[in-house]
Amino acid sequence: MLSKEDLDRYLSEIPSIPEVLKACKAALDEGDMIKAADIASTDKALLEHFKNIVNKPIFGFTNELKDARQIFGVLGIVRARQIFQSYFTLLLAPKEWEVFKLTTVQFNEIQASFIIRWEEILKAHEIEDEDYEVIVTLIPASIAVCESIFKDHIEMVTLIKSQKNISYEELLIRLSGYNFFDIVKIIARKWELSVKLLELLDILDKLENCDNLNNEQKIMVNLLLLMNYEVSQPICITSGINDLFEINCNFDQESVESFYEIMEKVQA
Repeated sequence: MLSKEDLDRYLSEIPSIPEVLKACKAALDEGDMIKAADIASTDKALLEHFKNIVNKPIFGFTNELKDARQIFGVLGIVRARQIFQSYFTLLLAPKEWEVFKLTTVQFNEIQASFIIRWEEILKAHEIEDEDYEVIVTLIPASIAVCESIFKDHIEMVTLIKSQKNISYEELLIRLSGYNFFDIVKIIARKWELSVKLLELLDILDKLENCDNLNNEQKIMVNLLLLMNYEVSQPICITSGINDLFEINCNFDQESVESFYEIMEKVQA
C-alpha cells in the first residue's frame, strides 16, 4: 500500500532550485532579458527546454527559434517567466510515462497549452503579476509528481483501478491523506514561491461557488475553468489525466461565457 510516509519521501525528493536557475530568475525579476538569456545559455538542459516549448505550434512562430537571446527577446517577460518556471517541472517529469499514457513531447504540449491560454486570461483581465503568471506551471508539475508517486506502485494502482470506479485523486486521498491541490501547494513551498502565491492556491483549493467573489477569487475561478478545459482535451482523456482531479466549483454562466470567449481568441 502507498503510505503517507511513501508520499512524504517522494515529495521530499523534489529538487530544490539550482543556483544557476536562481540567477536566471533574478535577471527575469529585474527585467533584464539579455542577462537572463545569457545565463540560460550556460545551462544546456534549460536552453533545450526553452527551445522545445517555444517551438510548439501553439506559440505561432513560423521559424524555429534556437538562439537564447532571440528566444527571450520574442517571448517577452511574461512568457519567459512561465517557461522558465515550467523548467522545474522537467526536473520532476519521468523519462518514461507508465501510469498516465503520455510521451515527453505530449507532456510538453500540455505545458505549452496551459501557458498560452493562461497568458490570454491574464491579459483579458489586465493582470501583470509574477505570482499569477507562474501559478499555472504548478499544475503540470503536480501531474508529473503524481505519475512518479503511482509509478513505483503501478501493480497495486492498476489492480484497485480495475476493481473499483475510483479516480486517481481519490486513490491519493485514501492511501495518503493528500489530494491533488495539496501536492500543488507542497511543490510551491519546495520551490520557495511567494506567500501570496500560496494564498492564491488556498483560494483555488477552497472555491465552491461564484457568488460575491473578490478579484483574486474571480481569477482563480478562471484557473479552475482552464484546468477543466485542458483535462477535457483528447490527449488528457486518452492518457488518464482527466481522472486525476475533480473540480467541484459551481461556475456561474457569466464566468463560463467570458472564459470561452478568451479561448476562442487563442484558437483564432
